[in-house]
Amino acid sequence: MDAADPDLPDAAVEHISHMLTLAKSKHQEAMALLGTPDPNALPRLREVLRLLEEVELLADDASTYVETDVMKAAIKDLHFQQAAVQASIARLESVKVQSPWATPWPWFTLIVLALLIAQAWA
Repeated sequence: MDAADPDLPDAAVEHISHMLTLAKSKHQEAMALLGTPDPNALPRLREVLRLLEEVELLADDASTYVETDVMKAAIKDLHFQQAAVQASIARLESVKVQSPWATPWPWFTLIVLALLIAQAWA
């Protein structure tokens, strides 16, 4: 918040400050999760999206009290981040569906083949 609106009571300014501090904390947590390598990224990306949605709610609430160009730009950037995470989730889900290794049948076949080879060597 650049400057407090002189018409806002101190309690409202404190409330807005608390919402923006909480939003910043949740956003930092979401960005930290994005930087964490994980072989199964879908649950992590869904958590990032959930955190970003919470940030959006907090920022929207704060913007009802104070509407500045900085708030509008921050919310716009947040929407771009949410769209990027949603696109990543969609890509990973489509790859998972397309991959033959996503089902147990190729693994089952490999295990049976390995057992047959092991029996042939014994």
